Order: sequence, then structure tokens, then C-alpha cells
Amino acid sequence: MTEKKDKKIILKFQLPKISRKELFKGILLVLAVSLALGLGGIFGAYVTIKDNLPAVDELSELKPMIISTVYSDQGLPVKEFAAERRIQIPYSQIPLVLKQAIIATEDPRFFAHKGIDYRGILRALKEDVLRVVIGRKKLHGGSTITQQLARSLFLYSQQTIRRKLKEMFLAVEIERKFSKEKIFELYCNQFYLGHGTWGVEAASQLYFGKNVSQLTLPEAALIAGIFRGPGLYSPYNNQEVTLNRRNHVINRMVEEGFITKETGEAFKQQPLNALPLKRGTAETGSYFFEEVRKYIERNYGDEALYRGGLKIYTTLNLDYQKYAEQAVERGLRIQDKKNGWRKVKRNLLAEGQTDLNKYWLTDWEGQGLSVNEVEEAIVLEVSQKEARVKIKDYTGLMTNKNIGWTRARNLNSLIKPGDVIQAEIVSLNEDNKTAQVSLEQEPLLEGAFLSLDPSTGQIKAMVGGYSFKRSQFNRATQALRQTGSVIKPILYTAALDKGFTPASVIIDEPTSFIDKWTGEPWSPKNYDGEYHGAVTLRTGLEESRNMVTAKLLDYISPQIGVEYCRKFGLTSAIYPYLSLSLGAFEVTLQELVSAFSVFPNKGVRARPYFIIRVEDKDGQILEENMPVTEEVISPQLAYMMTYMLQGVVQRGTGKQASVLSWPLAGKTGTTNKFTDAWFLGFSPSLCAGVWVGYDTKVTLGDNQSGAVVALPIWIDFFKRVIEDKKDKYETSQAASVQVETDGALVITEGELIEHFEVPPNLTFVTIDMKTGLLATPGCQYPFREVFLPGTEPTRYCSLQDHLRVLDYYSEREAREGRH
Repeated sequence: MTEKKDKKIILKFQLPKISRKELFKGILLVLAVSLALGLGGIFGAYVTIKDNLPAVDELSELKPMIISTVYSDQGLPVKEFAAERRIQIPYSQIPLVLKQAIIATEDPRFFAHKGIDYRGILRALKEDVLRVVIGRKKLHGGSTITQQLARSLFLYSQQTIRRKLKEMFLAVEIERKFSKEKIFELYCNQFYLGHGTWGVEAASQLYFGKNVSQLTLPEAALIAGIFRGPGLYSPYNNQEVTLNRRNHVINRMVEEGFITKETGEAFKQQPLNALPLKRGTAETGSYFFEEVRKYIERNYGDEALYRGGLKIYTTLNLDYQKYAEQAVERGLRIQDKKNGWRKVKRNLLAEGQTDLNKYWLTDWEGQGLSVNEVEEAIVLEVSQKEARVKIKDYTGLMTNKNIGWTRARNLNSLIKPGDVIQAEIVSLNEDNKTAQVSLEQEPLLEGAFLSLDPSTGQIKAMVGGYSFKRSQFNRATQALRQTGSVIKPILYTAALDKGFTPASVIIDEPTSFIDKWTGEPWSPKNYDGEYHGAVTLRTGLEESRNMVTAKLLDYISPQIGVEYCRKFGLTSAIYPYLSLSLGAFEVTLQELVSAFSVFPNKGVRARPYFIIRVEDKDGQILEENMPVTEEVISPQLAYMMTYMLQGVVQRGTGKQASVLSWPLAGKTGTTNKFTDAWFLGFSPSLCAGVWVGYDTKVTLGDNQSGAVVALPIWIDFFKRVIEDKKDKYETSQAASVQVETDGALVITEGELIEHFEVPPNLTFVTIDMKTGLLATPGCQYPFREVFLPGTEPTRYCSLQDHLRVLDYYSEREAREGRH
């Protein structure tokens, strides 16, 4: 056997010998190819990204969503419409402290770089490496103010290399085409700063209740700190985190040399001082603003309304609107209580809530309480005579002293712990956050109110229902309801125009009329079921005698009645039936108020309107409205009717309003079965109407007439309007008004604040109000009546004339409470 030895075979490769010169050339070639490929890739990426970049030139035509503002008749802002709450301000209005706070925190070299801060990128890269080492996922961006603006305006927020490159390219382009001041202005107006606000001006108003130009340094530091995270750095969500963030901004201002260290330390000791967050505000004028919204959307589109920054100047008088809303609410609550207590519908304990003291009702608006306001309350404890309730952050104490309207004696028979009830604030103690309250309930019935300036047609106040939140249906402009007796002044006007006078006599007695359309008899009845024999037109109107009006319409013809309704601006379906005399047709409150405005405006009707002008965001006028008027009747006829309607207020069915001691006129109205209650009335400068009823036509209750239900609301409103007029007048000149026994208004000193002006070509004659004849010393009812020249009575009263009037020698009957 022979041994074989393994032999290793070693292969050796030998490179050919190359000179150093050739080697250097090769290396250069490789580098050149690599560089070409790299530059080509970069150039390709640049071309690809650049081709897909938006045009920076669009910034000069940027139209951010700007708030549209509604103004009152005094030029005060009262309402805003916006998709975003954003208020644009120029660079010049941004205070220095806010500029410094933002620059120190967001971009210290803003005024030095050209859009990209390379030092900032290196610093951010260093910090990012450290963050990776310690395990933090979120990396620093190192973005300049210009880059942040570019990202917000043009790009999505995801952090990718592609997005970052686009951001850098855009920043350079923006810096090339816009000044630093313009870029900073855009930045301050662009960003979301929490709780529905966009831009520093809106944020300043939310957090501190002031314009941005008025910010202190700590306030500016708080807003500057919010840019990085409006949810995280909210003074309402995270006070401690927000305080630390604000102090960080102050530290950065120290580091950048904007303030000294001592000043910074002093500012850091101050609290945040942000205003309490409003959970919502009870809006005055909701129905009016809804009319504005619908008009602007219909004529300009929702884009202009919510994003266009329109300035909408309206006819709304904010004081009158508040008076009207409060009067309607009070009146409806008083009326509703006549029907007693209704069982509570909601109990929080039954819903599974356990800590009643911490529960916050969604209907609670704002933080504070006001005396006489009604708020929802949570019952915490209740006994026979007392209850403890929670209202927002207050504790309310209730007793059983004022619960007679509920027809119960003990509170615990009405409410129990956990019940959600309504309570009126009687008194407040802000020191210990307690309140004395009384039991209330939300009324089921509805009401409407509308007032306008008779000389212009400008609507000054509008209430479309008890609550806009409960129902957006506007009963002032949309609801068609039977008018009842408020139609009578229009028919009396027609009669005066056809030859009757206020002293004309009609026999008030049971009468049947044959309807010429159906051939059926029609027998109207007076409200009180009584008949007074011979009565004048004035008495028939003041006492609202149905038979007198029916006979009057029969004399002039129902067709004439319809024609005059049309002349006064009523547009709904009206038929020439005798039942027209009792208002047996439907009309809106707005049309009725407009019709009544003819009387104080000397026979001229100014069409109602509520927008004076509309401007765009730059102040260019898009629309301007002026009063549109038409003569309906003569000034003489208008005054004669006004004078007669003053009698309704001074002696007739509207006598309750005489306590106001002011030149007022008006008419009550009630429909069959007491389903609708009305009062329409006016002063020389304001005309207003009230309607009360249910949306479904059910009765308000026996004897719940216009004088009982609607008139108190009208009086409540006008009382406050008159107080305002007196206050304004007393600052310039003293005057007092007195009502004589015959109803004529005279001036006792100074000038009358306002009065119904008597036109020429009228004459006043003293007559007997009951008989309509010239008065003698034996007449018990002397009165200065107004006539067109040549229509005055020519005969004096006699005993026989007195006897024709059934109640002539009886005591003057009480007329309060009639419709």
C-alpha cells in the first residue's frame, strides 16, 4: 500500500502593472460617474418635486376664511357667522412683545435666513440623535416660521423626506417673493390656536378678552406657546402644562436678549390669568339673526357668509331686542302658570348619574348667574318646605313660599333629588356662590313679538317664539293666525274714508245678516254678550263691539273691507265675507305691525326691512337699502284713526297701558275659543305687536283675551322703551306729560318728548262721547272729537238722545279685561 500526500494548490493572480498616472485617471473616472449619477438623482428629484409644487404667487391672493360680522343699528357688532373664528390683522397691529415671543420660540434667526435655517437644521439633527438614543419617537423638525407657513398653507402634515423637501423649496420661494413682515403677518393669522379660534387676534379675544395690540408680555408668551400644540397647551385643558410652556417662552425671550433675566423671572411668577372658558352664550336676537342668515345665503351664498368677511349692517336695536325677549318670556311664564304644575320629565339618578354635584347640564350657558334669569337646576335635596339645588357652580336654596301656582303646599310633592327643573334667580351671593331661587317651569305655549320704526320700516326687535333652541319656526314672520279684533282699525279706516265720522252712531243690538254667498244667516255676538243700543264709532272701537263692526262692514260692503286690507299691505287670502269684521282670516304678525305703522306715520306705509347695507371685507358696498314707502291713506285720516286708537288705551280694552302716561294707541284682539291673543299698538316713533297662542290651535283658557294675555307683554316692553326715552330727554331738557280727563295730551312744562302730530285741515269739536252730538252743560261725557271740516255734528244733545244710550246714566262700566 502506498501513501499519497495531499498537495495544496495555491492559485496566485497577478495584477498587471499599472502606472500611478493611469490609476489616478481611473479613480477620477469613478468619482465623476458617481457624482453624475448623484447629481442626476438630485436633479430628477428636484424636477419631480418642483413640478408638483403649488404656485407661491397664490399667497398674494390668499383668501382665508374670515368672520362675517353683523352690526346693530348703532354700528355695534352683535353677531358673527364663520366656518372658523378668524380675525385678520395687519403686521402693524401685532405688538412687539408677541413678535419677540414667537420669534424667540419658533425661529430666532427669522430675520436673518432666507427661508431655511441651516444652523437650526444642524441643531435639530443633534437633538434628534439624542432623542433616538433615549428612545423618543417624535423628532425635531427644525422648521422655520416660513417653512411652517408653507406646510400649513400648501402641504399635508405627515413627516416624510418628500414633504420636507417640498416644504424647503416652498419656503425659499415664499422668502423670494414676499417680505419678512408679510410672511410674519400671514403666520400670525393662519394657525389654529385652540377652542375654535384661528389667528392671534381671535385667540387674544378668547383667552384675555382684549385686542392683540393690548397684550402684556406674559399673555403674549402664553399665545406664542400655543402654536406648537393648541390642544396640549390650552389654559383650559392643562393649566400646569400651559404654565410651564408659557414660562419656557419667557426663558427663550431672556436667552435671545429681548428681556433681562430679572424681568423674565418676575413675569414667570404671574398666574396665567386666562378668562373662564364660555361653555356657550345665550344669544340675544336668534330669530332676527336667522332671518339675516337666510337673506345673505340666498343673495350672496354661504361661501360669502361663512368665509367672506362680510360686514352686515342691520336695523336691530339691541336694547329693544332684549326688552322684547324678556317681556315675551315673562309673559309666557305668567300665562303658563295659570294651568298649574306639570310633572318633571327628567331625573339624573334614574339615568344612572351618581355624583349630582359634579354633573354639568348641557343647557348651562356661560359661568355666571343673573338675578331674575331662569336657569335649569339639579335637585340635590328636598323636604316639605325647602330644597337645595345645583345651578352651574352655585348652590341654590328654594322654599315653598311661592309655589301657590302649582296648587301644592309641599316641595317634596313636586320634585325629588336628581330632578332637572327650572328655577328663577331671586338673589345672589357671589362670595359663597349661593343663590335664593324660586320654582319655575318651561311654558308650553308660544308667543311672538315684532317692533319697527313706522317712519322707515326698519325692524327694531323680533321674537319668533319662546326659545329658538326649542323651535326655529319664526312665528313673527311665518305663522298665519286669525286676527280677531285687531283687524277692526283697518275696517274703521275704510268707514271714515267712506263718509263716517268718529261720532257716527250705530245701533248695538242683536242682528242676523244673510250671507250673500251661502244664503245662510250669520249672527255675531259681542264679547261680553251685552248690547248697548246707540253707540258712536269711537265707543264701538274702544269697547271692541263686534256688532258695531259687523254693521259697519255691511254698510261699506265686505269687498271694500278687502280692498283696504290690501292697501294696508296684507297679502294673505282674504275673502269678502262679513266675518271679515271679526278677523276670520289668517295673517302674519309682521304684516299686521306694518299695517298699523300707517297710523303714526301719517298715512304712509314703509315696507319692513332689516338689512341697511352689506359690505365686503374691504369695505366696498355690495348692497344698500333705503326705506320704500307708499301712501295708503291721507294724513288726516291717519290721525283720526290714531286719535280713536288712543281712546282704546285711555278708556277702552287696552286701558291697562294708560299707566305708562305716554302718547300711545293700539288695539286688542282675541279669536274664537280664545285660541289667539293679540295686541297691536304704537307710540309716535315705534310700532309693535304681540301674539300669544299654541302652535296647535287650542284654547288659552276661558276669558284669556288679548287684554289679559298679550297686552301685559306689550306694556312690559314699552315701559322700558319709555324709560329710556325719558332718561335721554332729561339730559337735555325737562318735560312732563299729563293726560286730561277728556283724553287730550297737553304740555305742562318744556317740550313734549314725542307726540302725535296733528296735520292741517282737521277740526276739533266738543261733543257728547256717548251720543255723538254737540255737548251741552247737561251732558255727562264731554269730549273733544276730531273731524274733517264740514263733517262735524250740527245738533246739540237732548235728554231723548241720552235715553237712546242704554247705559248713559249708569256708572261708567269697568272696561278692563275685555278683548
